[in-house]
Amino acid sequence: MPAGKLWLENLTVAKLHRLAIAIGAPCSGTKAARIEGIRRAVTNVARNGGCGSSDLSLLSIDMGIRNLAFAHITAPLRVTDSAGNFQYGKPRLQAWRRLAVSELPDVARAVPISVHLDNSREASAAKESFEPVDYATHAYNLINYMLRTYQPDHVLIERQRFRSGGGSAVQEWTIRVGVFEGMLYAALRTLIEERKMHLRVEPMQPSRVNRYWLEDRMHPSTRKLAGREVKRAKIELVGDMLQKANPHICVGKGMHPFVADFVSSCNKVSKKKPTATAGMTKLDDLADSLLQGLSWIEWQHNRSRIEALGREAIDLDSGAMS
Repeated sequence: MPAGKLWLENLTVAKLHRLAIAIGAPCSGTKAARIEGIRRAVTNVARNGGCGSSDLSLLSIDMGIRNLAFAHITAPLRVTDSAGNFQYGKPRLQAWRRLAVSELPDVARAVPISVHLDNSREASAAKESFEPVDYATHAYNLINYMLRTYQPDHVLIERQRFRSGGGSAVQEWTIRVGVFEGMLYAALRTLIEERKMHLRVEPMQPSRVNRYWLEDRMHPSTRKLAGREVKRAKIELVGDMLQKANPHICVGKGMHPFVADFVSSCNKVSKKKPTATAGMTKLDDLADSLLQGLSWIEWQHNRSRIEALGREAIDLDSGAMS
């Protein structure tokens, strides 16, 4: 790969870090590794046609088995300058759900899924099967339903970690979700090939999404947020987006009751003690699926701007997008 963008060499590690966050590139490693990550991210978006040639239909999946969440986001394609560069217009949230994969027949019948986890789901948890043959059926049914219902041209899938908190043990539940993640990719690839679909599937690293939304909210001297604090911060961020006029997102027709339910639940969580976790998981899954999709859209914008404008796309004094 040709080096290109030699002006990146003149940026400090701190500025490269900020630029990498803005485009969803790796933020760790040596200076050379960070520069290569930024170049690769920008080159890939150019190779893939930037923001494409049509309006966006994006499906963002936050992985889980009892708590899988997804958001369907659309956005119009628009010309942004005289050079004919394209970017997506304001995203619109068209569908937003959280479900257990064993509930897929209910999804196919378009039964509304509430923000709240009811007792029947908890009671049925003991009955669910974790056999690979059942996982495969769930994966196929879920993907087939989503492709048929939402007709996405991009699918984002949260990348799973096998370890968390620096621990050496790999939890059994983590393995189960990882197996299901692989089955989703397999089902997607099979259907793409069989149906000759123009569909891009991309993994999304949760750590990069979190940095994009939360890093600037912390003072440089502030300690790193704990896991439950990250969850709370993301829930409150999405709640603020949805209850105010916001440049990041607008709510599609038919979604207002569900969004109002989310905002109401979010306000209840915000009033609880910082250490309280009750009710956060249900909201966190939904928040993750939405923030993941919005991150991807903004990363495409920023990468396209860098490809088109070069060093003029950023503030060389700070490394931030200009």
